[in-house]
Amino acid sequence: MRLAVIGFCSGALVLAIAALSQAPYTPPGSSDAMLRFSWRMNVKAEETCRPRTQAELDGLPVHMRTPEVCTVDSANYTLVLRIDALAPDTIHLIRGGLKGDRPLFVLEDRTLSPGEHHVRVKLVRVAGSGMKVLASFDTTLEAAPGTIQLITLDHDGDRLVARSPRAHRRGRHGRDEL
Repeated sequence: MRLAVIGFCSGALVLAIAALSQAPYTPPGSSDAMLRFSWRMNVKAEETCRPRTQAELDGLPVHMRTPEVCTVDSANYTLVLRIDALAPDTIHLIRGGLKGDRPLFVLEDRTLSPGEHHVRVKLVRVAGSGMKVLASFDTTLEAAPGTIQLITLDHDGDRLVARSPRAHRRGRHGRDEL
């Protein structure tokens, strides 16, 4: 008798889970569009080198005597993003690696309402007292519901481009597909 009750309860639970898995579900924000910024950029660190004096060389162990002392200029990178008439959003980017000597990775997402949007982007390098725009982008994009607009670097790596959107659609089994 006990096994029959356990079997009945297990079967009822499996049927309930199967029935609930077929219930329609629309996730929040599914009518919005996505603006994605994604790229990897190799940036060259600027070094300033000077020759060591004889006194410096004499004060070092033999295996550490290099003829020059080099310091790496630590530049800061920012992504300035402006969508429509909103205030600019400044995102500080950090290069990878312990010493900050690895490539610069950008991965940012912004939710957009469907429709036409004016997008302006600048990738800026700030070093010392100087500022240099590495890449910029200024265009109008059409954001359709459920699409992802991608802004990335071109193949040469010197200008930002928009890639065609891919629709976010429901698959045959109700799963999200891209």
